Amino acid sequence: LYNEGSARVMALGAAVTGRTDLVESAWYNPSATAFLEKPEFMTGVAFVYPYVGFKSDKTGKKYEMTEMLHPLPFLYVAYPVKDRVTLNFSFNVPYGLTTDWDGDWEGRYEADYTSLRCYFFVPSLAVKLTDRFSIGFGPQIIYADAEMRKSVSPTNQGVDVKTKLTGYDWGIGWLVSATYKIKDHTSIGVVYRSQISLDIDGYAKYYNTEGTTITVPGPITIPTALLFRNGDGEVFLDLPDTLAVGIATQYFPRWILSFDLLWSGWSTYDQLKFEFEHKPGNPFGSPGTVVNPKDWKDVLAIRLGAEYLVNDNLNLRFSYVYDTDPVNDKTRGAELPTNDRQLFSAGLGYKKKNLGLDLAYTYLIMKDSKPGTKTSYLDGKYEGNAHIFGFDIRYQF
Repeated sequence: LYNEGSARVMALGAAVTGRTDLVESAWYNPSATAFLEKPEFMTGVAFVYPYVGFKSDKTGKKYEMTEMLHPLPFLYVAYPVKDRVTLNFSFNVPYGLTTDWDGDWEGRYEADYTSLRCYFFVPSLAVKLTDRFSIGFGPQIIYADAEMRKSVSPTNQGVDVKTKLTGYDWGIGWLVSATYKIKDHTSIGVVYRSQISLDIDGYAKYYNTEGTTITVPGPITIPTALLFRNGDGEVFLDLPDTLAVGIATQYFPRWILSFDLLWSGWSTYDQLKFEFEHKPGNPFGSPGTVVNPKDWKDVLAIRLGAEYLVNDNLNLRFSYVYDTDPVNDKTRGAELPTNDRQLFSAGLGYKKKNLGLDLAYTYLIMKDSKPGTKTSYLDGKYEGNAHIFGFDIRYQF
């Protein structure tokens, strides 16, 4: 969710690493805030409205995720304390969303409801070492909460055993950045963010176990409640390290043009690992581990942004993004059946004295994809798109 950091950034396709005039740089490139002359504050929200459908080649049926509006809040502050030092703070939700399929759909043993939210709290410091060169650095403090639901086994009574996993964790990482003004009208920026490891502690609960039985190889009939026992659990997840490089120029009158490359090290996500106090399917209730292979790959996103200064008060913005999908075709799961994405955005900004307002809209097109050949029993095709709306308000002191 890299684009949804503000309405202004969204309209520019997040091609802002080289910009030196944005309070959102408190997140996108902290070193760039060293060139801000006055304290500034921004807050707002983006609304993501996704659509994902699956057409089964086995049954011919078409299933659709429950459509819902996902709010993503954000807040940024930049406060110059000296001519060459700026304190920053940012809050946003750059990772996570919700996928919600009907409980009786064809892929319910793979995923039913999956929700992840990663809230980032990032204080940082920007220092201008020369009139043209600055650096920035700081910690990344993350709070993550997750919920996963799916069917895990059919019983002899014709009902599914369902599970609900919930948990949360705090994690920490770091970032470093640098900005260099090649000319007064042109600057480049670079930002590196570290990998973040999450150990989400929680609870596994099962439903439809009382009074039902399951036949296991043998054949032996066992009470379902012996095979699926409520208990503690953990999920291990690594968020990727990222490297963003960008350039921005005001060489052309009334235009600000920008170009970014964003590398994301998603190869860190090689597996989704669960540890259970009572491993599901074990009649003795002993601890155990379940590992789902993922084998995601490192990817590159291309971002182009343009801003036209209509007058002193009104700006128009446009962008295009090509975002390569990190998901391995062999392990694509129903909890996140994405593929390569293209994003087309437009927006406007209005400023009167110290107060500014921004609006933006993005249309996202997802390339059709197929279920994983190694990990999915489904056979068919996923398709998807999304409408994204953004609004923010900013004030310069």
